[in-house]
Formats: sequence, C-alpha cells, structure tokens
Amino acid sequence: MKKGMNFKIAALLSVSLAASAFVSCIQNDIPYPKIVADITAFKVSGQKSDAVINTTDRSVTVDLADTVDLKNVILLQLEVSNGATVTPEITSAIDLSEPFIYTLTTYQDYLWTINATQTVERYIRAENQIGNAIFDEYSKIALVTVSSETDRADVQISDMKLGPEGSEITPDFTTVTDFSSSVEFTWNYKNRSETWTVKVVKSSQGVVTGEANAFARRAIVEGEFQSGSGSPSFSYRKSSDSEWTAFSGSVTVDGGAFSATITGLEPSTEYAVKAVVGEMEGEEVLFVTEAEQSVENMDFENWIKEGKSWFPNLDLSDAHYFWDTGNKGANTLSEKNPTTPEESVTVSGKSAKMASTAVLGIFAAGNIYTGKYVSTTGVGARLDFGVPFTSRPTGLKGYYYYTPGIVDKADDSHSYLLGQNDTCHIYAVLADWGAPFPLNTTTGELLDLDNDSGIIAIASLKDGTGTDGFVEFNIEFDYRSLERKPTHILIVASASMFGDYFTGSTSSVLYADEFELTYE
Repeated sequence: MKKGMNFKIAALLSVSLAASAFVSCIQNDIPYPKIVADITAFKVSGQKSDAVINTTDRSVTVDLADTVDLKNVILLQLEVSNGATVTPEITSAIDLSEPFIYTLTTYQDYLWTINATQTVERYIRAENQIGNAIFDEYSKIALVTVSSETDRADVQISDMKLGPEGSEITPDFTTVTDFSSSVEFTWNYKNRSETWTVKVVKSSQGVVTGEANAFARRAIVEGEFQSGSGSPSFSYRKSSDSEWTAFSGSVTVDGGAFSATITGLEPSTEYAVKAVVGEMEGEEVLFVTEAEQSVENMDFENWIKEGKSWFPNLDLSDAHYFWDTGNKGANTLSEKNPTTPEESVTVSGKSAKMASTAVLGIFAAGNIYTGKYVSTTGVGARLDFGVPFTSRPTGLKGYYYYTPGIVDKADDSHSYLLGQNDTCHIYAVLADWGAPFPLNTTTGELLDLDNDSGIIAIASLKDGTGTDGFVEFNIEFDYRSLERKPTHILIVASASMFGDYFTGSTSSVLYADEFELTYE
C-alpha cells in the first residue's frame, strides 16, 4: 500500500574563502524515503501448495514433499517489490534444513525468513500391534507396542515406512522377526539415508484410552487397540454420575488407533471416558469441557460518549472496555462519528450504525471491532485488535442491514474498485497471538486473514449486494487447527471491507445487532 510521506528538508551550507584555503562544510539532513520491500512471489521444486507469504512478520513458508532434500531445494521463482536488491545472491538451490534469511534492500534493509515444512509419513505395522508406532524424530527411535501374549522374539512386520516415498529399507523388514532387543533399519533414497532404531514393547492392556480434546459441547476422544480384536468404541459419563453411556456415533479407525467425536455435552463440566473393545476396557480418562464464553455488549445496547467520540461499551474502565471504532481518528479536528448508536433501525433495543464517510478528503470506514483504538498516526491509525478469550465456539450469529454505496474513494492499489458496489465485511477470528494484534493502517501493518500464523479459526461474511432491512446470519468457524486453543477473539463489522486501504463508498451504511457466539 502506498502512502503519502512528509519530509523535513534542511540544509546548512557554510562557505569560507581565504587567499590560501577554501573550506566548505555541508550537513545533509534529508531523510531517505521509506520504501518497503516485500517478497511477492516464491516457488521451489517439490512444493505441495502455494507458498504462504506473510508481509507482517516478513516470512515465507513452503510445504514440501517428503522426497525433497531440504539441504538442496531447487529455487524456481523469487520476485520482490520496489526493485529491491536481494542478499545473498539468488541461486538455483538453497538450504532449507533451517530457516533461510534473505535481506531485501531499498533505502532500508528488510529481513525475510524462508521456512520449509516437510511431513514424512512414517508407520510400522505388526501382528498383534496395539495402537500406532510412536516416532521420536530427535533420537530416531520408533516404538511399537504389541499385546502381552506376543513373543518379542517372533514379531511379524507386515509393512514399514521410515523415509520419503519410494525409499528402500535395509535390512528387509519382512525377514526380521526377533525384536527381543532393538533392531536398526536404514532407509535409502537417492543420495540420502537415515538410520532408525525400532523397539518392540509389550502392553499389559488390550485397549488403551487416549487423550480427550474437549470443546464446550463436544469432545474428540482417542483410543488404541489390537487391530482385528473387535470393533472399538467408547463409553462416557459425567464424573458425578455412576452410569456410563455407550457411544453410538461413528468411530474412525486408523490401524491400531481409533477416534470419535462425542456430542451433546454440557459446558464447564467434568466427564470421564474409556475406550472399549468387546469386553475389554481401557482406563478412565477425565476431561473438562470449555465454558461457553462470550464478549460483553454483543447486542450493542450499551454506549458511552466521551468528548466527541461514541464508544460501544458500558464505560471505559478495563472491566467493560471490549469494543472500539474508528471514531477517535475521525474526530481529530471536529465531531464526525462514523459509528453511532441507533435506536430507530434495530432488531431489539439499540443497534450499531456504521456509516462510511470522508474526513478532510480521507476515507473513513464505519466499523466496530473488539479491541482498542491506540492512536492516530498520519492519515491512519494504530489499533490493538482482539480481546482475551479462551473458548472455542462453533460460530457467530446475529443480524445485519446493509446499504452499499458506489465506491468513490480508493488508494492506488484498489483504484479498480471505483464505480463498483462497496462490500461490507463481518468476521470473527480466534487466535493464539498471546497479545492483541498491533494493526497500523499508516504503515500497512495489517492483519492477513488468509496467512497469519496465529489464526486458529475464522468465520466470515461479505455482502456487496445489500439487504432489504435486517437479515439474520449464522457463520461457522473454519478451524485451521483443532488442537490449539485461543488467547484472543477478534470480531469486526465494517461497512467497507477495504477501509484499511482507505477504499470504499462515502454513502455505505451497515447496521449490526444482536450478535452472539454459538456453541454446538
């Protein structure tokens, strides 16, 4: 994003002439312009999907096939912005066995980190095996658990994969049966090889209860069993109850491991679960479901005015300051609140009215978000995006009423939108940032909803058509990870989705009312 810049220019020239000497002293106080250098395209051989380019933390992440040698990755494409020079020199191959650093130079230096991820599928399948083999990447040890009746001197291995697809294993695992002590196997692929130590241990249990990943009203539970010994399932109960409930849903089986999702649970409640195969039962495992956490004032009933600005909060104390808007920036010179409380156009009580406008010719989108307006910087603002939150809801619902205008303000990169309908954007993000996201519209430090590594889940609604009065919406969270838990939630509603780029219509109006997080 291109921004205007103000330069302070000062020059001091002192000249002194003498018959025997000429002395000249110049002090140059002209600052260099700030021209940001980004990697705009990146591609290497063996890439499984498009590279993830994050301009916020200046990183590129590529997911590589397991056949790629990380020490010799073939570079196919590297493009940068603003004519930046690249150090070290661009070569045909790079070492991505650890993070690789490029320095992009304009008038300043910008360090970009290239990260590679590579998942090698490894497995060992043995007769009378319980659960799946466990692989320790650091020590190169593989642990195989078999039933207590199995003779470790006579273990039949039916399949094994330790390295890249197509690699060969020596010795031939089908001929090795004595695992009374550890056995070493080496995979070979092209000019690469690696040795793993395989250990076989006995289990005193025919079925094992694994971990439980508990949400508010559901839990993903896991177990291990001896493949072929029966149909695996689960039983569960509240810790306060004596009777068990047999799980009746679908069970996913992967070799000697199995899993299921138990639904219909109560929030903030302790449960017990055990894996079951026929008459065999695993040990009980306890878990506590998450709370059905919410954010204060999601119905937008509470508003307070301080000075010239409206705030959608009961008051501005730390206990009640959850929401903010761009009003403080718009009110820098005179009172002009793009976001205000509305009492006549509502579903119930009050709603939030967001009317995009222009302040001194600069576009200001009507918006509301969880977080805080930190300060005005140049023509833009610094914001803290998100408030503390630790639960994992399934979605966001509520009502909105949108009248889009025709885009009449745009920065250079979005000039193609001029003359088109504006678009509103309502979205919610669950993230494990650990702190609010520091957004700065002046420097272009914006939240990348597609690529930000801290985002766990997102629910999103965009509308460029408009509505005839209030309509109900219910958008589900798309979880990018089911294991990570959030530290913050960000909820945003904007009458102009490209408002961060000073682009939109000065006649767009969005009303929002009765927002609610859903848990199913």
